[in-house]
Amino acid sequence: MEKLKAPSVASRALAPASDKQLQKIGLTSDSLPPVSNPLTDVEIPRSAWSNWREAGKPRQLRRSLTEVECTALEVRRMELAPAVQPFGNRDVNRVALALTDMFGGFPSMRQRDDAAVLARIDGARHVLSEFPAWAIEKACSYIQANGVWRDGAFDRQWPPSDAEIVQEVRQKLRLYSDQYQSAVNLLAATVEAPR
Repeated sequence: MEKLKAPSVASRALAPASDKQLQKIGLTSDSLPPVSNPLTDVEIPRSAWSNWREAGKPRQLRRSLTEVECTALEVRRMELAPAVQPFGNRDVNRVALALTDMFGGFPSMRQRDDAAVLARIDGARHVLSEFPAWAIEKACSYIQANGVWRDGAFDRQWPPSDAEIVQEVRQKLRLYSDQYQSAVNLLAATVEAPR
């Protein structure tokens, strides 16, 4: 009896990796920074942002940030920066494997030839190039386990479109990107003029 061979699509979707590249793998969902920091994500914004927003202008601070607050915000920004940056060459294989696993979970994708599946993975990888690898892995795992939400129910038969994958990746990334942007905005904000 002949052993079944695993599809060769996954191996062709991967980029060759050197030992140095394998040592530089980016963040995983296990190594992410805390999603919330009470001081930098709640207390400082609540006490520093002005309640007044002038149309067409960036939001301003009601008071100057203290040195301790600036340091805490800078540390938080640097802590979150790797979690929100797009995946690079070192993470191409992780993204390709996540996409391959996800698409392999849909029966309609199993009946396509290798070239079509490989093109689909490359296309999705290109569309997702602005997102971090950990968020793509989480979204692909979620889609693989649950299917795609369409017309009020999870669809497990047909694979997601690129737009549906992007939507799920954005949802997984949202908390980190919001906290990162908050720290960046606070550090760049000016103090409003006295009234």
